[in-house]
Amino acid sequence: MDLEINLYRAAIGLYNNRSNRSFCHIHQKYNTGSISLFFVINFAIIFLLTIINLNFSTLLCIVFYYSFSINFIIVNDLMTILFFYRVLIKLILIMSGDVHVNPGPKDKYKLSVAHWNFNSISAHDFEKLRSLQAFNSVYQFDIICLSETFLDSSFSSDDMNLSIKGYNIIRADHPGNIKRGGICVYYRETLPIKVLNICQLTECLVLEITNENKKCILVCLYRSPSQSSDEFDTFLIKLEHMIDTIFNYDPNIVLVLGDFNAKLSSWKTDDNDTLEGICINDLTSSYGLTQMISDPTHILPTSSSCIDLIFCNQTNMVTNCGVLPSLHTSCHHQIIYANLNFNISIPPPYERHIG
Repeated sequence: MDLEINLYRAAIGLYNNRSNRSFCHIHQKYNTGSISLFFVINFAIIFLLTIINLNFSTLLCIVFYYSFSINFIIVNDLMTILFFYRVLIKLILIMSGDVHVNPGPKDKYKLSVAHWNFNSISAHDFEKLRSLQAFNSVYQFDIICLSETFLDSSFSSDDMNLSIKGYNIIRADHPGNIKRGGICVYYRETLPIKVLNICQLTECLVLEITNENKKCILVCLYRSPSQSSDEFDTFLIKLEHMIDTIFNYDPNIVLVLGDFNAKLSSWKTDDNDTLEGICINDLTSSYGLTQMISDPTHILPTSSSCIDLIFCNQTNMVTNCGVLPSLHTSCHHQIIYANLNFNISIPPPYERHIG
């Protein structure tokens, strides 16, 4: 080697020194100018990905890519890395679809009501009631009205066969302790309900639901198709008295539903008008009550009719209503329902002590 060993070592040291200065210069350049731009670009890309709804696996790959990029380029800037990861995790949570930005317990929900002519609760060893419980686990109605319950004094309201978990029961059996007709109402046990004893009709219940400064009055009734003309006249007089009394309570919304056993072509176009249908429609219309069901509610092999009805004085407060199929082959009546734009407050939690 022509160079002396000291000169060679000096040359090697000078080269290494220049290399280190060059690396420090590059590192300093990234820390001063490019890091801010790097984060702006990365943040914009991830934000755009959330908007166009890329699937989670794609986003995850991009997350790993940018994670390695950050570690290689700005490994010495710990606070910036932590900030980026914090923003990134929030974006991923929002993209998951079932995570809200600021979740919390719901304190209100809308009132939902259903009615079904049961044609005997105890028939088939209470099979229809068990079907109703399974049905309601999906639809979660707050109030379930049943007509033709066929209950008498031999059935206690505390009977486990009549219970639905989370619901209380109110009954109006057929007078004379006879197993026919009759109605009952199941209502959610957290529902602020009061029974109004203002009805002279025997198979009828009037319920008041209040929330803050609003009031909803709900009526469930059953009219037997075997009424004589005199009995029907009496029914109309008592029905009018009840409706008139209800409006003296100044409710925000009135809902009257049940099996009326009456037909009108304006309710269902191919039904023939009956005297009962004409009279009931004239009476309810005079109080501003509109009938809202138009599909068949009583279906037989050779015919169908709309006789299970819902009347309301504020149709704009009914967000949805309709007919659902019967849950049992022995029951020709279909289920009618209505969802109301009426807030119900959920009671606050409280401590319970087990003795």
